[in-house]
Amino acid sequence: MTEPTALDTLRAALTADSYEHRALTAVHRWYTAYETDRRNLDHQGELITEDFVMHRPPEGALPDVQGRQAYLDGLAEVYPGQSNAHHLRSIAIEHTGPDTAQVTVTHDFETAGPHMNGAALLRYDLQLVQHPAEHLPRISTLAEQILSYQDRPFADALAENRVLAFVHYWLSLLEQPADSAEVLRELLHPELAMTLSDGRVLHTFGEVAAWYAQAGELVDLSTHHLIHPQITPGEDGDHRLTVEFAWEGITRTGQPMTARTRHDWTLTDTGERYLRLKRFHVTALEPFTPVTAEDALAHHDAARRSN
Repeated sequence: MTEPTALDTLRAALTADSYEHRALTAVHRWYTAYETDRRNLDHQGELITEDFVMHRPPEGALPDVQGRQAYLDGLAEVYPGQSNAHHLRSIAIEHTGPDTAQVTVTHDFETAGPHMNGAALLRYDLQLVQHPAEHLPRISTLAEQILSYQDRPFADALAENRVLAFVHYWLSLLEQPADSAEVLRELLHPELAMTLSDGRVLHTFGEVAAWYAQAGELVDLSTHHLIHPQITPGEDGDHRLTVEFAWEGITRTGQPMTARTRHDWTLTDTGERYLRLKRFHVTALEPFTPVTAEDALAHHDAARRSN
């Protein structure tokens, strides 16, 4: 068997990272359904398979759930007025087949309200299934464990999880571009001002679609690492994100590339599936540079360690 080249290894690493963005989109969207009383059951139902199974902690009072509709019926009856928060700690992904993955997530969970108060470190073991016609994987099985109980104050996480769901979804669409920019339409605010590193400012869907198509023509595969994201929730529904992206990619001609950028975004919560991008300003810290596959891998590994 032929040993994989450095370019083969780089391509595999970028593909795995892009899948991680899709998995994280599903995880953060899952969290938000429990953090607001204004949840949309149809949107939550998009995250799971028809034969979805949820295994509750054995020490808890809630029964296991079998089937999508049974799960959604139960979610509709979640305690009103109860405040919940999920703060992601870690995610580990093992690909178990061409369209399946085992994902382990740990997070801090806090709840406060008329029904209960407390905090715990939780673990989710998820089975994800990727349908070829869909961008996001669906959860087929979720097993929940309580790892430890904690003494920590409640810290609201809704804005954080809404922002992170948007970011990971946006990046997943850029890293493996779709044939059409139509997937971006629901992510753009009517008052969009998208300032690119070359000084151009995009305002319309048509302008963004042309930019998206151009990126897809140049880059075959890429990934972004979030470095020190800072999320500032806004009381008016406008949330600010400042973050650096360490980037590696492979062009359509097979040339590895690296770059680093700083982003300042304003994302507006209109109660839809995702937030909408209202302001976008990017500054190039390290220009897009052709490198060897070995150098791109070193850049990738350093970025993974730093985030």
